[in-house]
Amino acid sequence: MLALLLVAQLAVADSACTVPVPEGSGEWKQITTQHVTFCVPASWRVRGTRASYSGGSVRWQNTASQVMTRQASGPQSISGRTSANSSQVRTERLPETIGGRQAEVWRQMGVGRLQTGVSFSQSPQFSITGEASGEEQVLLQLAVYRTVRFIKTDG
Repeated sequence: MLALLLVAQLAVADSACTVPVPEGSGEWKQITTQHVTFCVPASWRVRGTRASYSGGSVRWQNTASQVMTRQASGPQSISGRTSANSSQVRTERLPETIGGRQAEVWRQMGVGRLQTGVSFSQSPQFSITGEASGEEQVLLQLAVYRTVRFIKTDG
């Protein structure tokens, strides 16, 4: 049964993207998961709940990310050290409206890697997190997050 679900998800990942994507970014494909669609560049490899490419990867889940905290308004920047011997970590969080839903988009730089994420805490919950190799890849992942759309369900 799990194999059938995975095959069905991979087949749906080859659908053309139906929402705006950044100009000059090439072809994008749509991924459909429970209650949600979003798009990734057509060159990304999609397997299960992960999409990967040469500059990084993203993972999604049908729950709000455990790392996220709700912000009242405006962008927030938090800087800190994980330990006395570690490098500076900087996290930027920004509430946005994506596909008509409130979301928190974030990026974290430091400790040798770049991480990104988006979390929708309203029901149905959904989140995507990613790791990127550079600022250009961070911006691409943020563009992916802005393609999230929730599927209308009866009831």
